[in-house]
Amino acid sequence: MHEQRFFGRRVPVRCARDAAGFLLPAQFTLGDEVFHIQEVLLQWHDSGFASTSSRRTWLERRHRTHYRVRADDGCVYELYVDRTGRRRDWYLVRRTSDAAGEAPATP
Repeated sequence: MHEQRFFGRRVPVRCARDAAGFLLPAQFTLGDEVFHIQEVLLQWHDSGFASTSSRRTWLERRHRTHYRVRADDGCVYELYVDRTGRRRDWYLVRRTSDAAGEAPATP
């Protein structure tokens, strides 16, 4: 059984297009281990401001898309892509449940 775990680190992610043509995460790598994403359970967008931002202009906004996914190890993970400027950086936030079916937390 896997316990909930916080990662908070940048990870390489490979994306693939779904039936509608949208790019979705297909696999991510953590250390030497590759996790294949079996299902995207939830997706949401975050365009808020950083808590340390003194100026609140549209240029200062975050542009992130979060994903809750089930990987081939049976665990549920939360990832997000930070779309700042031309960069697309992916971060693994946490593992929220295990193969035993513990319900993931809501965003």
